[in-house]
Amino acid sequence: MSQYYLKADPLTDGVITRILEDCWKGNLSIRLEDLKMIHEVLLNYDVFGEVAENVYVPSYNENIVELKDKLLEGLTSRVKQQEEHENKKENIKLFQNQGFILKDDIYGSAYGRFNYIYRAKGTRIFWFSNGLIKYASAYSTIDENGFNYSVEEVDECNIFMDIDINEITGTPLNEAFGNGETLISNLVNIKADFTRDYALEYLLYPPDVMRLSNFSIQLREQIWDAIVDMIKEVAIEYNKEKVDLLSYLTEFTGNQGIFPDAYHVMMLLDFYKENHLILDSRRFQDLMFSIRKTSGPQEKSHKLLSASILISKLEKTDDGSSMANEYHDIIFDCLSQIFNDNLKRGKKEVKIDQGMKRIDIVFDNFDKKGFFAHIRDRFNIYCPKIFIECKNYSSDPVNPEVDQLIGRLSNTSGKFGILVCRNLKNEERLMQRCRAALNKGQGYIIYLVDDDIKNLLHLKEECNDEGIIDYLSEKWDSLILDN
Repeated sequence: MSQYYLKADPLTDGVITRILEDCWKGNLSIRLEDLKMIHEVLLNYDVFGEVAENVYVPSYNENIVELKDKLLEGLTSRVKQQEEHENKKENIKLFQNQGFILKDDIYGSAYGRFNYIYRAKGTRIFWFSNGLIKYASAYSTIDENGFNYSVEEVDECNIFMDIDINEITGTPLNEAFGNGETLISNLVNIKADFTRDYALEYLLYPPDVMRLSNFSIQLREQIWDAIVDMIKEVAIEYNKEKVDLLSYLTEFTGNQGIFPDAYHVMMLLDFYKENHLILDSRRFQDLMFSIRKTSGPQEKSHKLLSASILISKLEKTDDGSSMANEYHDIIFDCLSQIFNDNLKRGKKEVKIDQGMKRIDIVFDNFDKKGFFAHIRDRFNIYCPKIFIECKNYSSDPVNPEVDQLIGRLSNTSGKFGILVCRNLKNEERLMQRCRAALNKGQGYIIYLVDDDIKNLLHLKEECNDEGIIDYLSEKWDSLILDN
């Protein structure tokens, strides 16, 4: 099928809508020409601004002043604006080219180890005005010496150089534009630039200036403009392929938080009033219902299946290599349900290390108060990605299986993994292997068996989030406490 159904988005001259439709067809790859076109639009929309490579503001603890002197200093501070401007130049080192944060994966904790008042770390992907896209690790502290923020390059490429897009898969830049869905999910969430009056604002976006860029706002609107136009077409003349495309688009936009504006709904209601005599009313209602499902926050249990259904599928899946794919699929569904509020963007069969290795399941860690937030913030475990290997064996996993998962962990993508298997005859032996990996600094691995999956599914169905935390914390304690 070579034709394109979606109306071209004016913002990028149809690049975004074509990428979306290609993804629906199963072609997730993007073209270098697409990135160059998007780059030109980003330039025209003034998305690029100041990007700090390093910020250091000393505390000057030796100059202790009385409270009344501090108040006087505050009252007269406007006289010192020029001096503060010069200090800003001294304290902040900017990248040579203007840019913006394409993807932010920073998290922080207060009063952590080593007596930090505040510590934050993670990764950031920058897009610069010269076409350079840089994946970097970021680190920041506030302590008795002052405020410090720095980024260190992990990987980069320039879209105006002779690069092979296909080689991006398996590298850290895969999180920037490894496929069409990833690229669009990043582009619709670009934050608007703002004047930074405080050093900390190079690390964190304060709520009063946290807003989407005009580029991202228009991109979201035009994606829905194309969806609305197609709904009108299908309401009058049924086309199965267009209906399938609409189903994909509404699911994708809902997952990415790209909701229709009120005027989109009003357009469809006006369309119905004008054409109700010639369109299929029931089909139109079904299409409107698909919008309703994605147009706002859903109940927690909206997409959750009955625990009994998933458990039944798990129990009906025989062990052995011939059913490995089926077991892989059911474990993915189970974990997606158990951790639906904590882990996002789950993917199966993810290639890493330039395609040389493959991991069964990978989730992005978006946890705020669950188990994964607990080990990240309380134990300082670097885990932006959660790696999972599934072993559909009738026997216990042995050293090669543990080593395989260890080989997927890294300092750039994450140091935490889960090994899922059917059952264990000698649990202590597997625990010793996991502890050995921990003691060698290779990473943190816990394991789950079928009974664990069933118990966690029941806890999720009961909305017992604390129970899930306690259950996994027991696994964690068994690993780190060596009991």
